[in-house]
Amino acid sequence: MQNSPLERSLLASPIPKPIVSDLKKWLWGAINLKADSQPYFDFYSSKCLEYLADGGRNVFQRTHADVVKISDRILRGDAREDILAYVTSLEENGCQKSYSRCYAEHSVDLCATLLTMTDIGECNFKLSMQDFVTWTTGPLRHALTSHFVLTRTLEARDMRLDGVFNAPNLTRIGGIRILWTSNLANHLRLTEDDTAVFIYHHASFLKMYQSVSGTLYPNGFVEETLRTLALLFPQSDRTVSSWLRSAGDDGRSGVVDLTVAKCGTLRSRDRRFERFLYWHDRLVILKQAFDDAKPRTLSQWWWDRRDGVQWYTFWVAVLVFALTLFFGLVQSIEGAMQVYLSYKSMQ
Repeated sequence: MQNSPLERSLLASPIPKPIVSDLKKWLWGAINLKADSQPYFDFYSSKCLEYLADGGRNVFQRTHADVVKISDRILRGDAREDILAYVTSLEENGCQKSYSRCYAEHSVDLCATLLTMTDIGECNFKLSMQDFVTWTTGPLRHALTSHFVLTRTLEARDMRLDGVFNAPNLTRIGGIRILWTSNLANHLRLTEDDTAVFIYHHASFLKMYQSVSGTLYPNGFVEETLRTLALLFPQSDRTVSSWLRSAGDDGRSGVVDLTVAKCGTLRSRDRRFERFLYWHDRLVILKQAFDDAKPRTLSQWWWDRRDGVQWYTFWVAVLVFALTLFFGLVQSIEGAMQVYLSYKSMQ
């Protein structure tokens, strides 16, 4: 990689196209990826800036080439302890340079995070509300497999993942705020007393991941995650795309990846809880919070049509109240005018 564009500083943003092209080659083994890679490289740039805060005293990396050196060892399945030993013995300008254990830990965590779009390791400069994957030993794949396990400990009872259960309705009906996240470990996790939910929106990264050989994630995990996005953002629902554009940016994760609305639409049999293995329990908890939510505003009453009889009863009552108020106001105005005209006629 000598004299390569990858020798450019990590602080350069946005990342120049020649560097993007080289990173695709070195990190993903391909240049002509089918999926849109721009949202991923926006994340890549912002994450590097986060780790390089305070003058970069937390990590070894200074250039994209430094990222590739460590990432290559992660991708080929080296154990964490071996990668740490490599980082602490790196040569710089022909001179041996030793780094503290914490320094090396953060350097490895940065590359692992960039490769997986999942926060790896607990760093004191990360947001406290973010979940993360603990990687202390062995290859990264083992850590991810231990974190993202097949979990079906909760019973779905009589709940169904019907067509009403989607991301726009979580907000419009359930009053559950969407927190867009670039950390896959946070996906579908409720927070703030079950009034907000994290949703990982980088569908383009997941599709990019599908198009390259090899994976760090457990078998079937990426495909199932895409199916959760198809569940929450059905492509056949034309209102989803317009809702996404109006949802905007919550200030936490940058611009929303609109590819999230292009993950397809699930058939009825694919919407069953038993079809989800990795995200089963979080979906059960989220669906329970959605079902338990009661309309508190007129907007929520308008969108909440889960109980048709209740919806019509409420709006008929509102209409009757509005008409009563209107005619009462008309009568009051009419009475006032009669009094005024009588007063004028007496003068």
